[in-house]
Amino acid sequence: METQDLHALSFEDGYDRLEKVIAQLEAGELSLEESVALYEEGIQLASHCCRKLDDAELRIHSLLNCSLEESDSSPVA
Repeated sequence: METQDLHALSFEDGYDRLEKVIAQLEAGELSLEESVALYEEGIQLASHCCRKLDDAELRIHSLLNCSLEESDSSPVA
């Protein structure tokens, strides 16, 4: 999979493709070269999905921090 195509994948699409790659590798019907190429693609997909999850986690932490800061700075009635 091209790097450019990989960056365009959503988390869900990347995860779906990763599951297909794993199933193909587990089936054991590929040549060594095909297996290595699929393994490499799987590693790239796993890294992509991890980055997407990390980005989402950072966004959530940022939102929570903003929310806490707003509640801390609001006047007490």
